[in-house]
Amino acid sequence: MSKISKIINKEKDKQKLIKEINRAKLDVETAEHFFQIVSDPELVDVAIYELEAKKSRYRYLIKVAKDKGIKKTLQESLIEALAK
Repeated sequence: MSKISKIINKEKDKQKLIKEINRAKLDVETAEHFFQIVSDPELVDVAIYELEAKKSRYRYLIKVAKDKGIKKTLQESLIEALAK
């Protein structure tokens, strides 16, 4: 495999991981919303487990990204800050 191919594959892997992180973040936000709106005691338990599972996956993906040295670009950080 050529050096350029390795760089391209590494960038594709980085983008795939970033997409997974963004999806996991959305999943956490959705689970938080579900938790906030449920009132049935049985559904509250479901909502808690679901939220904790989604948070756990999100934390794991962030750890993987940090271990691989993947960081947000300045542009991504600014867009995220402005969206809040």
